[in-house]
Amino acid sequence: MLLAFAPHIACVLGAAAAVASDAFEQRRAAVTFAVAGLVAGAALAFVASARAPELTGDVVLSGSGFSAAVAVICAIGALVVLGSWRHLLRAESGGGLAALAAVSVAAAASAATAADILVLLIALEAMAICAYALVWSAKTSASVEAAVKYFVQGAIATGLFVLGLAILFGLYGGSTGYVWIRGVIGTETGPPVTTAFVLIAAALAYKIGAFPFHSWALDVFETAPPQFSALLAGVPKLAAVVAMLILFSRSIFAGLDPAYNFWVFASLAVLSMVFGATGGLLQRSYTRMLAYSGVAQIGYALVGVAIGAVAMTPVALLVTAYALAAAGAFLAAGVVRAERPGWDGTIGGLAGIGRERPILGVGVVVMMFSLIGMPLTAGFWGKFLVFGVAVSAGYWWLALIGVTASVVSFGYYGAVLRALYFDSPFESEPQAEGGERDIPSLVAVTLIALLVVAIGTVPLVVGLQGLLGFLTFA
Repeated sequence: MLLAFAPHIACVLGAAAAVASDAFEQRRAAVTFAVAGLVAGAALAFVASARAPELTGDVVLSGSGFSAAVAVICAIGALVVLGSWRHLLRAESGGGLAALAAVSVAAAASAATAADILVLLIALEAMAICAYALVWSAKTSASVEAAVKYFVQGAIATGLFVLGLAILFGLYGGSTGYVWIRGVIGTETGPPVTTAFVLIAAALAYKIGAFPFHSWALDVFETAPPQFSALLAGVPKLAAVVAMLILFSRSIFAGLDPAYNFWVFASLAVLSMVFGATGGLLQRSYTRMLAYSGVAQIGYALVGVAIGAVAMTPVALLVTAYALAAAGAFLAAGVVRAERPGWDGTIGGLAGIGRERPILGVGVVVMMFSLIGMPLTAGFWGKFLVFGVAVSAGYWWLALIGVTASVVSFGYYGAVLRALYFDSPFESEPQAEGGERDIPSLVAVTLIALLVVAIGTVPLVVGLQGLLGFLTFA
């Protein structure tokens, strides 16, 4: 039982030690404690993933794919905080920001494994509160405005979730555990249950940034420090998508009319894929383009959510691949910012950096290829399996829209690749003057790129089941 909670405890203890160290102005120690807590959390979750899945005290799910998801969340969090080392040492209250990042990861781990809808709500709100602060930490007028908008819209989403929870508790009071509510609801599909379904689905759609609940993401990821966007773009979405799969495919709402469940999430998927793939084509800002990319990637994941429990493992792999690639892509922006202080944040401003910094250039190429879904990357297997499940279930048109959106999105990913290697910076640009190397971020980008390629090539050696075995949800 203790092993189920151990990863969360390790992350929180690391955050507490970071806060204590920061109070004594030991910023380096604070960041070290935060990273250590996240690494310990990932290791403990990996150990727990070897166990059979179990329900612990009606609070969390552990073992098998559930603990594997926690391991992935903690590992990505550790890589991001490690990559943010230079930024955190120089930022005001850097130790406190590292602690916030660790708490956000712990909350994401709790959301991904929640077995109680009240626990899920608390975890989602803890993630959100940390996110508001991390976005605000840039302390520019744009980031403050984005944080306020994020807060206001997040409050509305929380209100929707609470209303849905109130309906469920009012109808089936006595427990907020998934098992209890699922057993009482059964296959009931009356108006109250349908209303609760819609309210909670809308709230979670906001949390993952699906269209039309995406507006917060565009400003947040563009204005927040790229080191924190690297965390917020992937980890909370991975947690929320896994939570959606558990809620709607395996527990509380699993007995509702499958057709109703399908059309709600299929509609969100199509709208997100189309909007994300086309909207990004018009963007000049590198980080805002990545925000549009995130909307499209969530659309691909929602294809699996619409299909149901059979797609749970493919969706988890797809969102894991996205979280890794998004983290690496945003951290790369931090490296560019350090080396080119005059960089205006545009894709055109990346001109020639792939030739100047080969390791960074290759890392960005790997991230872009994975987001596209190119073979030999993690993103390929995620999309291949999700779209394959869609075709097998008879929804070939949904897979066709996804493949088309992926092809269209190559327009803006390709613009990044062209800028890296084929465009030349203007001679009058001062971007390269006064810059310095951000070694920790570059190391993190390199490690993430290696992971993305490793996941993409493992099936060629051990077979597809060897890859899926780690994220299998029994």
